[in-house]
Amino acid sequence: MRKIWKESFWYNIGRYYVDFCTRASFSSVKVEGKENIPSRGAVMLAPNHRCALMDALLMLLIDHRPIGFGARMDIFRKPRIAAALRWLRILPIARERDGLKKVIQNYDTFDEITDCFAHGMPFCLFSEGTHRTEPGMMPVHKGIFRAARIASEKLGEPVYIVPVGLDYEYFFRQTGKAVIRIGEAFEINEFMAMHRSDSDSQMWKSLCDELRGRILRLVDRIPERRHDRIALRAAAAVLSLPLFVVCDLCAFPIWLPSRLVLRTMKDKAWTHTVYYVFRLLLPLFIPFFWVSTRLLDFYDKLIKDLR
Repeated sequence: MRKIWKESFWYNIGRYYVDFCTRASFSSVKVEGKENIPSRGAVMLAPNHRCALMDALLMLLIDHRPIGFGARMDIFRKPRIAAALRWLRILPIARERDGLKKVIQNYDTFDEITDCFAHGMPFCLFSEGTHRTEPGMMPVHKGIFRAARIASEKLGEPVYIVPVGLDYEYFFRQTGKAVIRIGEAFEINEFMAMHRSDSDSQMWKSLCDELRGRILRLVDRIPERRHDRIALRAAAAVLSLPLFVVCDLCAFPIWLPSRLVLRTMKDKAWTHTVYYVFRLLLPLFIPFFWVSTRLLDFYDKLIKDLR
């Protein structure tokens, strides 16, 4: 199998378009704290998980360099899908619910993660194991620390866990702000040395609690919207209505199939992702959709303020 850390011309070209579509999904995207990513040693990125595939797409905006990802093992069942995911630098990770036999296969993935670190590529694991479209976080699982510890032992160099907070203004609708906050890294062996006197279970719990606490300090911090200049905003809303109507009609090929797909899905955490996929497939309509959604967001906030 092809190593996911190897350079790929078409992957690098496609990243520009993918990153453009990701930025076009929000009214603004900010990356804060890039200086906290260590310049030396292996880097394990550990973000919270809120909006399905959109979380991984936001992580790609940290740097245009390649990043490896872990995803749940069940989506790798079909060989063609598995091959496509590997080309996208995604590796399978089994969860405890998948059974012991599957979990043991994680050690093969851990070896590949170590290989990524050895060739200077960061790896990203969502430590909660699944997504949650609510404030806060679910408990952190210890798999991310096992992968980091194995890599450190095999490479003989430090492996840094970098907490990342992904913040969305809206979970279940388009537009809004997105913020990627990168926290201070901590080295896995240093932390374990500090807890040398603890039992294994206590040490893993301390690691999980530490990472969860660091991520929680990075999320749910998007400031509230402003409520001033009502008259000026109301006038702008009236004047922009013809533009909104035109752009909304021209964006029809994106928003209609997106809404139809979402009506069949119980998990609304995929809202951002579904709209993203149709933008990716229909680039001609992206400018109209971009203007339409931003004007709609503008009207929505104005109406709330008037109330």
